[in-house]
Amino acid sequence: MNHTVNKGPPLRPYQQEAIDIMKQYEGRAALLVLGTGLGKTRLFTEFVRYEVLENDHTCLILSHREELVQQPLSYMDDLPCGIESGKSHAHLSSNKVISASVQSLVNRLNRYNPYEIDTIIIDEAHHAAAPTYRKIIEYFPSAKVFGFTATAHRGDDVGLGCMFDDLIFEKTILWGIEHGYLVPVEAIQAKLKYDMGAVRIIPETGDFSESDLANALSGTAIGVAEIFEQYANGQTIIFAVSVKEARDIVKIINQRAGRRIAECITATTTKRSEILNAYLQKQIQVLVNYNVLTEGVDLPLTQTVLIARPVSHTNVGVYAQMVGRGLRLYPEKTKCRVIDCVGISDYPICTAATLIGKEIPSSNKGAEPKKENSLPTDQPAVLTGNEIPATWIQHTKEVNVMEKEIGVDTHDVAWTVLNSGGMVLPVPGMVYRISAPLPDGSVYLWKNKKCSKNAMPRQFIFDFVYTDLSKRHAAARHIWDKNKRKFWDREKATPSQISLIAKLAPGYNLDTQYLTRGDASALIQYFIYEKDRKVN
Repeated sequence: MNHTVNKGPPLRPYQQEAIDIMKQYEGRAALLVLGTGLGKTRLFTEFVRYEVLENDHTCLILSHREELVQQPLSYMDDLPCGIESGKSHAHLSSNKVISASVQSLVNRLNRYNPYEIDTIIIDEAHHAAAPTYRKIIEYFPSAKVFGFTATAHRGDDVGLGCMFDDLIFEKTILWGIEHGYLVPVEAIQAKLKYDMGAVRIIPETGDFSESDLANALSGTAIGVAEIFEQYANGQTIIFAVSVKEARDIVKIINQRAGRRIAECITATTTKRSEILNAYLQKQIQVLVNYNVLTEGVDLPLTQTVLIARPVSHTNVGVYAQMVGRGLRLYPEKTKCRVIDCVGISDYPICTAATLIGKEIPSSNKGAEPKKENSLPTDQPAVLTGNEIPATWIQHTKEVNVMEKEIGVDTHDVAWTVLNSGGMVLPVPGMVYRISAPLPDGSVYLWKNKKCSKNAMPRQFIFDFVYTDLSKRHAAARHIWDKNKRKFWDREKATPSQISLIAKLAPGYNLDTQYLTRGDASALIQYFIYEKDRKVN
């Protein structure tokens, strides 16, 4: 059959590789991680086409927001597609592909035969640990599930292992940059005079309190506008800390430019599509938004992303979505400039270095970012010390985010590193062990004597273990959480610890008078796992 189809660009080799892996997958639910800009929508819609045309399968695509439901359908003009979202209803009798918002479908499941869905695709799958998703997946027990996300890390530290059995494919932002599928990052940190000391982290989101952030950065709009003027190149997206700050930033930028080059987009903006079209046509240069442009928007001509809304280091997924707006390839675009606004308190927040997985190297001495475009400005002098108003730039530095090896987030779990390259963590009733990394960096996980079937990326394992510890071993947090353990470690060793050391190492000369719990624990782990340590 000859189909005239809008498939989008040809598949890239890694996209075809992912599809081939999906075709061969025999489990129930698998996760695929593709960094923002690497084309997950193009990938999964091609797999849906294969499922429908080759296997005669019925497919369900789940999105967490109604405005994202339409997006994948543009690649599947040849397939009978239906929408289950808002006032739209799909029908299994006539639709082989159903694109649904989770919020709508979860309340309409009784309209569907639970055994007529063969394949479920979850877009932005880092949301999939939510109860609404689990209810839908459980309703369709025979469907095979594939989740797609740019990051497997959730802000609330709830691992995706509760939804997905296997991680079968992963290409990170760093991989995309190194292989020429995303543009390189040019990072600048601009220090504004604001203090994050009183800002709380909300456990449910894993990110800063929005109201606390708004208070901490209130009045910084002029500083953000100055940073834009001095360091932004070309089409620019600015992520603001509140609706008020977003509007103030737009007002100041336009005043300084002497014309309307910036527009504001918030959740209540009614002319969003008109503003986005004006941006794509370069009728305006700047989009300033609050909590809108993090997902589901393709603006590849963006050359600068300015983060004026600090993101907690525990919520790197949201930060990755922000920066990802500027990483897509575009004619004559050679890089994306990422500008992070950091505060004087050096509170741990996500930066471009966090995203790539690097430590932040020292700034290049004497190097000052050069402005490559010219905007009508009337810039004030840069002052120093106490003369700096609270809204002005205090310091800037360039950051080479491609300089050091990839890092991981251990969630401050008190792993013991073995000389073999592996790691171990004993808690009451359980011993977690991670193997030494394989040549590709992946590792195996043991829970007591049970080993994972497949090797997986270290970050995936760290996320899983942290979630497992939080759920199953919360009472032992003083043992596995570094932040709690530092107090526990200082206490006097317990009789049971002393007895165990004597059993493990008879005749060992042990001075129990000043022995702490931390010292005893280290000795116990040494004697148990001595075989894994090299003899000097």
